[in-house]
Amino acid sequence: MGLCHRLRWPEDVETLAADRVKKGFTVIQIVAGLYPDMPPFDPRGANEAGYPWEENYTRINPHYFDMADLRIQYLVDHGLTPCIVGCWGYFLPIMGMAKMKQHWRNLVARWGAYPVIWCLAGEGTMPYYLSKTKTEDEAAQKRGWTEIARYVRATDPNHHLITIHPGRTARDTVEDPAVLDFDMLQTGHSDRASIPGTVDSVTGELSRAPRMPVLVGEVCYEGILEASREEVERFMFWASMLSGAAGHTYGANGVWQVNTEAQPFGPSPHGRCWGNTPWDVAYQLPGSKQVGMGKELLTRYAWWRFEPHPEWVQPHWSKANYVLPYAAGIPGEVRVVFIPPAWDPPKLVGLESGKKA
Repeated sequence: MGLCHRLRWPEDVETLAADRVKKGFTVIQIVAGLYPDMPPFDPRGANEAGYPWEENYTRINPHYFDMADLRIQYLVDHGLTPCIVGCWGYFLPIMGMAKMKQHWRNLVARWGAYPVIWCLAGEGTMPYYLSKTKTEDEAAQKRGWTEIARYVRATDPNHHLITIHPGRTARDTVEDPAVLDFDMLQTGHSDRASIPGTVDSVTGELSRAPRMPVLVGEVCYEGILEASREEVERFMFWASMLSGAAGHTYGANGVWQVNTEAQPFGPSPHGRCWGNTPWDVAYQLPGSKQVGMGKELLTRYAWWRFEPHPEWVQPHWSKANYVLPYAAGIPGEVRVVFIPPAWDPPKLVGLESGKKA
């Protein structure tokens, strides 16, 4: 929710961006004003110039986007690639297809010349929390976002990458996965209980057709529901990247919804609250630095050529036990092994002769 007034321009944006640059982050997911976890036109979602649309979606508010431009430009100027999430998925039936295409036409016109990634929607097929027609909404959203994907591709002259943020997998959030360039995953916020589903999703999606890069777009925000601490953040990063993921997203509870000390975000429409840690505390949680260190280590090598090789270490993870070592690399060049806490050290297997350890 980094375009809302609760993340003040410029001082808060500068602080948060500087921290993420220092820690080695490269992409920032940011929603274009039509937010999750609130009803339309909720005051928590406004920026200094109001809402992105006028009431009843009669007209886009250009002044909202003038203020949003400042933040997007700042991210780009500091080497951070915005992943523009057009809206939350349930806005499609609320606004209708024509208005949603107008919304996306504005985003492409505003930011299409920047080095951005297009994410069609967040939780694309998830109906509004209080909807009375959830089954119908889900089917309509799946059809609709497939059409919007084709529209964005035809509208964007710069051919930016396109994906969609899912309930589970991006490819299952649209009717035709060929409209996407990569498969984004959301794999849970249940602390260690989300480990099996995360690993299964990464490894499973890599084997599906059509083949496309797979990355984790959301998992276990640090501190969410007073759980998912730094050891879980490290585990999710290494388990995903060494299982073949093309990228990994770190999130912190308190940052995504921009809690402040004076104004915690509060409950979502379903009545529950994810936690009230202020963003200026949450951005300093240790997991963000530790994930950044993991990225710095991987980028010393041709990490994009890595392939999973769990057999390089014994014991190693399996569906019987996910909390065992993970290994990947390039045969004859480099091996990377992640070892979760264990009493007995594992053994490396089949090391090539004449190579440095």
